[in-house]
Amino acid sequence: MSAPVDISPVTLEQIPANQDRRYQLREIFGNDHPIELELGIGKGRFLIQSAEAHPERNWVGVEWASRYYRLVAERAAKRGLANLRVLRDDAAHVVRDTIEDASIDVLHVYFPDPWPKARHNKRRLVQPPFAREAARILVNGGRVKLATDHEDYAVQMERVFKADPDFRQTFRAIGDEAPEGVTNWEVKFRREGRTIHKFEFERVKRSET
Repeated sequence: MSAPVDISPVTLEQIPANQDRRYQLREIFGNDHPIELELGIGKGRFLIQSAEAHPERNWVGVEWASRYYRLVAERAAKRGLANLRVLRDDAAHVVRDTIEDASIDVLHVYFPDPWPKARHNKRRLVQPPFAREAARILVNGGRVKLATDHEDYAVQMERVFKADPDFRQTFRAIGDEAPEGVTNWEVKFRREGRTIHKFEFERVKRSET
């Protein structure tokens, strides 16, 4: 029987909703390297590969499903990834209440739950208030990268960020034009022949707005 893995070096403790404080990410990592934040990491394929390939950048992943959170934390701990942290929490809460202003260089949102039924659309992560919070936490010139296999959600994602004055669209690709990614969801969806939609938006300089 294998010994339990100590995941404490790669995990962040939740900040309770009743506490008005935010993560000091640069202090947590002990450096001022650029920080990339992925919301909904699933099994962590993108997050772990990115952290291994880019040790000069810091990576934070948020996942609500406890089994995936634990799985990713154990994988990261076994690899000794000092530039990676994972957090079990609600993505919207993390962005809104726990991230400092102008502290994130890239925000990754890949294949979030599309809540396809019309009566559930309000539960989608990408809404105008989310775009406002994304603008707040991103540095000048920071980017938000989005991907989905759900056409209606793709339309909503693009509309929300194009309507926000603090963002300009820098990339748009659909179907065969969309470059391949490595998340487990994308690999699965491509095998099923689903159409992938990808977008990228840049946070305009605050002086420009």
